Amino acid sequence: MTAPDTMRAADLSRLVHNIHDQGFEKLSSIGLNGQRDEGLVSTLISRGLSDSDDLCVSWGRILAGQRHLCHHHPDASEFYVVISGTPLVYLGDEEHRARPGDGIYIPRGLRHGIWNDTDDPVELVVGVSKPADWEFIQDE
Repeated sequence: MTAPDTMRAADLSRLVHNIHDQGFEKLSSIGLNGQRDEGLVSTLISRGLSDSDDLCVSWGRILAGQRHLCHHHPDASEFYVVISGTPLVYLGDEEHRARPGDGIYIPRGLRHGIWNDTDDPVELVVGVSKPADWEFIQDE
């Protein structure tokens, strides 16, 4: 596939999104099978926003004491890139104290979650290997 030589402004507005323009919504409100999650999310790349056919990328913000409860995706892998903060990340039966600059790969089917047990906010980029409609199975 060859990229077009020119891009219209309408194409650019579909391809580029910014958290300052998108804003954040509560993680609990985005319909993750009723999971009782805390934190905020700003979706930046997805089927609905970007016509992506292969991934979804969001910016996450987890405030002091908040948790994204353990769950897994049998049909999609995921990653976290920690921008700031030092959250506790659950990967299977292991715990990892993440720090800024960590890239964390979560294979398809692996139980995972994240807890900000510190007083500082956590900022992270989250990506999923499907643009939408991945399975979300609660594990707690």
